[in-house]
Amino acid sequence: MSNTKKILILDESGFSKVCSAILNDKGYQTTLAISSEEAAKFVSANGISLIVSSYPYALPLLRSKAIKDIPTIVLSDELSSELIETMKRIRNSVCFVKPLDFERFKYIVHGIINGYLNLSGGNIIA
Repeated sequence: MSNTKKILILDESGFSKVCSAILNDKGYQTTLAISSEEAAKFVSANGISLIVSSYPYALPLLRSKAIKDIPTIVLSDELSSELIETMKRIRNSVCFVKPLDFERFKYIVHGIINGYLNLSGGNIIA
């Protein structure tokens, strides 16, 4: 695992802390953002390797060009047509529907960060 790669987490505060603790426990460096605006600033200034966000909480960030081709994991309580359309616009993305399978989540994060899981072919709904 590379400690130089940064993971940005944008989710409601309670889950952000849980997600950060899980990823920190695995040796990843995480940064928490409290708004889409703050997250966009982190993305442009800090060399973010992966974004973990929730839908619809992070919708402004997910719709922005700030995330460009940064791999993005989207967490949602349910599938909807709006979510599916949003996912289609994010080139390197995967979506998890809660309740989250933490083992699968950690596996996907590990694969993205270490370069053996490439999401460049489009989006995946998991």
